[in-house]
Amino acid sequence: MAAPGKLRRVVSRERAGAPAYRDAVDALETFTVEIPTQRDARGSALPAVRWRLSGWRADLLAAFFCLVPALWTTARLWHHVHTRVLGRNPGDHTLFEWMLGYGARLVTHGGNPFLTDRLGVPDGVNLAANTNVLGLSIPLAPVTLLFGPDVSYALLLTLAFTLTAFGWYHVFTRHLVRHRVAALLGGLFCGFAPALVAHANGQPNQVAQFVVPYLVLFTLRLDQRPVRNGLVLGLLAAYQVFVNEEILFITALALGLLVLAYGLQQREELRVRWRPFLTGLGVATGLGVVLLAYPLYVQFVGPRSYRGLPFTPDRYVSDLLSFVTYPRQAVLGDPSVAARLSPSPDEDNASFGWPLIVLSLVLVVWLWRRALVRAAVLTAVVMAALSLGPHLRLRGHATPIPGPFALLQHIPPFTFAVPGRFAMVAVPVIGMLLALGVELIGGIARNARYADQLRLLWAGVLVGALIPLVPTPLYVTPRPAVPQFISSGAWRAYVPAGRTVVTVPLPAYQAPDPMLWQASQNLDFPLPRGYFLGPSGPGDPTAMFGAPPRPTATKLYAISVLPRKPKPAVGGDTPLGTLVGPTGPGAKTDPNDPALTVTAADRAQARADLRYWRAAIVVLAPQRNEWYLWQTVSDLLGFQPRWVGGLWLWDVRNTIP
Repeated sequence: MAAPGKLRRVVSRERAGAPAYRDAVDALETFTVEIPTQRDARGSALPAVRWRLSGWRADLLAAFFCLVPALWTTARLWHHVHTRVLGRNPGDHTLFEWMLGYGARLVTHGGNPFLTDRLGVPDGVNLAANTNVLGLSIPLAPVTLLFGPDVSYALLLTLAFTLTAFGWYHVFTRHLVRHRVAALLGGLFCGFAPALVAHANGQPNQVAQFVVPYLVLFTLRLDQRPVRNGLVLGLLAAYQVFVNEEILFITALALGLLVLAYGLQQREELRVRWRPFLTGLGVATGLGVVLLAYPLYVQFVGPRSYRGLPFTPDRYVSDLLSFVTYPRQAVLGDPSVAARLSPSPDEDNASFGWPLIVLSLVLVVWLWRRALVRAAVLTAVVMAALSLGPHLRLRGHATPIPGPFALLQHIPPFTFAVPGRFAMVAVPVIGMLLALGVELIGGIARNARYADQLRLLWAGVLVGALIPLVPTPLYVTPRPAVPQFISSGAWRAYVPAGRTVVTVPLPAYQAPDPMLWQASQNLDFPLPRGYFLGPSGPGDPTAMFGAPPRPTATKLYAISVLPRKPKPAVGGDTPLGTLVGPTGPGAKTDPNDPALTVTAADRAQARADLRYWRAAIVVLAPQRNEWYLWQTVSDLLGFQPRWVGGLWLWDVRNTIP
């Protein structure tokens, strides 16, 4: 057997009447590269050469194989790290850069990690009820502080892919299969499955599932040393809450189904294991309650907490046909087909392609005698059924046929879950099937008469099923520029403590750019409104994106999205250049358009809103419909702005107390 941790050159010769093969255990515990037998000038066979890599060096090589596809998938983001954001979901990209900035600010300034006054002024934001990713942002705080949240975000996404794939490889190779190549293949699929690649378009916390394999492992081993394993499981679960609470809920639900399905099949084993298992589960639950009591209290009953989700449960569900179609973010993906079956580019949760589904079914039949496989497959089927939502969808059309989720949609915590994401449970189950299949084929091939042909056939099947799912590099789009007035710190002379910067339009999901400005300044200046989840109003806990509407914010946003062309050139020497028309308070742009009409009531409301937002300055950066926004704000405030550091500035410190 190869010595652990050492690279050895092993020479084997064919013996008369029998082929020379590796020791079975050695073959399973090492990465092995074989050089085919050569012949010398006289035609005699030379020794075959095998290179074996085992121990921690094999794990290091596996980590490298996990890192390479991560760099490939994020290549465009790294290439334009300071000038691009992810193009299919720039709003979520902005939100997570902001969260990375907030984690760095906690390290340098301290503060409440679950409630913030940096956004949503004056009420603030309940970060415990949002995707605060403190488990990721605080460890990455040094990178954020040294290189900025843009670099930190790209690193987070790369590590999320790499560590998730390696985590599954590590668990598979220690506890499922002994063949490292089989474990690596299963791990790579789990780390780069279509669902994870889809969520990489702005939601790195959905990709960062590196804790999940260990949640599975320690749950299934609770009966072995229940106190120790229970403590570890409780710590892992508490940490996962600060990475992605929804993934923890989905994992816990799937594990409950898995344990139940396995126990019902193995009743003799259940009689022996249930007492220590429940002991370990009690230890894990108790530790989790102690560690999470305050964050959960803030999340569900604290300030700015909310109920449900800001969309109906049938918004993000799996189409029944999507399971056998390719995702849009894959080499053989068809965006037009995926768009009909998937609610958005970052929710391709159930797209596996028909070859992989067929292969998985074949592996299920082949491995059906294993109780763990039966339990895992049953769990995946139930969770996939839940992902169909309250009503089945087929070919992009809703049907009146109710789905299983209809029975659960009004029961907490299902009220906070996105149904389509339950389909992600199928990912590790398919990864497990692939790992077991590769190992079994390897064992059969060693003793088969036509071993080379069998290996070649199996390799062709894997290529046909997996190569079409290889992810393409994530799509990127130009990053909104941070005005020099912000990036240089010139804003500090205008914004005293307790006052805010009001941007035009105000930050929201549709216009999140000012949150990038704020993140670039370590969140030193507060912003009203923003992109986050909160209640719809003081007496209405229904969830909504952003803060409750204010008339001035609504008016400015409506103008920003008007389908208008720039104003024709009429002269002027301001930085608006050819965009300026008649200027000054009261100058009408279009008296027939209510959005562009400013009344005395609008002016009074604008002053009240600015007072509510504690405004020190109002700023307008170059953008679509800039002239209309410039004119409207000037009319609302009664005076014209100054051009300072790449944006228009209305100083309201003295006019808005």
